[in-house]
Amino acid sequence: MSKNLLYCVLGLVLGFVVGFLVTNPLTRPGAQGFRPSAVEGAAGPLDEEQAGGELPPGHPNIDEPGGAAASTSAEAQAAMDRADRNPKDFDAQKEAGEVFYGLRDYEKASLYFGRALAIKGDDFETLRGAGNARYDAGKFEEAERLYARALAVNPRSADVRTDFGNTFFQRKDYKRALEEYRKSIAIDPSHVNSWRNIAAANLNLKEKQAATEAVEKLAQVAPEAPEVETLRQKIAELP
Repeated sequence: MSKNLLYCVLGLVLGFVVGFLVTNPLTRPGAQGFRPSAVEGAAGPLDEEQAGGELPPGHPNIDEPGGAAASTSAEAQAAMDRADRNPKDFDAQKEAGEVFYGLRDYEKASLYFGRALAIKGDDFETLRGAGNARYDAGKFEEAERLYARALAVNPRSADVRTDFGNTFFQRKDYKRALEEYRKSIAIDPSHVNSWRNIAAANLNLKEKQAATEAVEKLAQVAPEAPEVETLRQKIAELP
């Protein structure tokens, strides 16, 4: 959704400022500047360095990962204890995954989401949470597989479809990323994060006209989006 752990190199859109989400527009992985939950959304906002690089505007930040302190919190200990004492309890495993994801301990989140999926492998929210955890850990191929499984359960999720596209964006496969963003737009023509990411992908491909069209569409669906003018400036710099 996410840090989002996308974690990449500086690229075409240097200085591109993003403080929004990536796939769950305006819902929790979406509230502006809010960090997404494993269940309620896919990606959250990128920090400025990531947004200024070859990353799509969106997913959670990797600048403050969870660690020992987070994992030893009372909340984490309680969730872990319940899950470990009840290894066949799907809800306990899923809850532990969500708690550790919220604490940015993505490895432990993946562990418990994995245990939950071993019990109920077609649970959409758990597949999405597991995908987010791997994405935020920078394991984009693993996240791709988990998002694909989630989309097999619910192909109408624009949020997860966009996150799925982000796994390709992160690996610089901008054309494939665009295919997925367009599928998201077909589901929800006003999906803000998809339009942002379409603009970013086209900027990386130096497709000036396509990037311009995406930014103008973004301006229509989210007139208050702070990055519209920055994107326009970056497009104007293209040859």
